[in-house]
Amino acid sequence: MRSRILFPIAAVCLAMFAAPAFAQDVFAPTNVAPTNGKSITRGVPFTFKVHLDESSTGSGVFLKVSKSKKVADDGTLANDIYFRSMKQGSGGVWTKKVERYKALTSHFLNRKGTYYWQAYVIDCSEGTEDCNVEGPIGKFKIK
Repeated sequence: MRSRILFPIAAVCLAMFAAPAFAQDVFAPTNVAPTNGKSITRGVPFTFKVHLDESSTGSGVFLKVSKSKKVADDGTLANDIYFRSMKQGSGGVWTKKVERYKALTSHFLNRKGTYYWQAYVIDCSEGTEDCNVEGPIGKFKIK
C-alpha cells in the first residue's frame, strides 16, 4: 500500500524538477579581440572577434560600440554609435571588420577616445520579451 502511494508522488516530483527534454542551450558570446584596454591606431581598420559555443541555439551575433559603458533596459550597451551584425567563421568564431570611412570624421575609428563594445546573441526560445543574450562589455582606445 505504501509503495503505491510513494511511487506516484516520486514520479510527480521528478517530473516537476527535471529539465525538459526540449530545453535549448544558449550561451553568451565571449570577447576575443580587441582585448580589454587595447590601444588601436586611429583610422586603421581592425576586426572585432568573439567566440560563441558551437552548440548554442541562438541565431545571429550582433555588435554594439558606445562611448559609454551604460547599459540599456535590454541589457545591451546604451547610446551605441556603431551597430553591426557579425559574420560566422569556423570554430565558433564570429567577426566584424570595421569599415574605414576615411572621409567621415564622426566615425569612431577616426576619433581618439575610449570606447566600449559588446556582442550579443538573439534567442527567443524561452518566450521572454528580452531575446538578447549579452556578452561582457569590453573596452578599447583609439589613439
